[in-house]
Amino acid sequence: MTCIGEPISWLRLESFALGAPDPAIASHLAACPACRQCLDQMRGDVVALPPLTVPVQPVRPSRRRRWLVPAFAFAAAAIVLIVVLARPTPRDDEVASATIGIKGVGEVTLELVRERGGAISYDASRYRPGDRWKVVVSCPPSGSAGTMSPMMWIDVSVADGITTDHPLAPAQLPCGNRVVVPGAFTITGARVNRVCARVSAAPDVDAGTACLTLRPE
Repeated sequence: MTCIGEPISWLRLESFALGAPDPAIASHLAACPACRQCLDQMRGDVVALPPLTVPVQPVRPSRRRRWLVPAFAFAAAAIVLIVVLARPTPRDDEVASATIGIKGVGEVTLELVRERGGAISYDASRYRPGDRWKVVVSCPPSGSAGTMSPMMWIDVSVADGITTDHPLAPAQLPCGNRVVVPGAFTITGARVNRVCARVSAAPDVDAGTACLTLRPE
């Protein structure tokens, strides 16, 4: 299936899928089944915002048990102290983000977002079959009004120690806070996987690579 005219860029189409108004895109989609199919695919990949949770109302202690509260509070504080002191330092392969410096772009931070059965996790480092993953990158936008933000080229790879895949098409994206790389991917098998983003200011210049590790549950 081919576009009836000039194809809409993936970046504009994904912005439209996320809710950005664009009458020109809406008009084109009304007449172009090829681009509508791309839009439907993107909407299936878009990571939704986490659902709001209703805070639980605290239960007021009864008058006859109120004298127990200070003792319980002291015990709870002691338990928290023990947990904090005993909590192991996160391993390098279980961190939630990785940051590198790229010439011509600035400091770039890589994050992974996991969708599991409708639940969104922004700091997950474990996977199960059926989990869907999105790649999110952040880099400093332009500091002055009216100046275009730096652009970055990003190529995502997933390696399990035996094979290396490129599940997402290489993309050119503007710098900003938590910019979503178009597309999503899943991981099969039961091996440790290394998700890496190769980032550069242009396709033919030196690039840097940031990686995060995903382990099976």
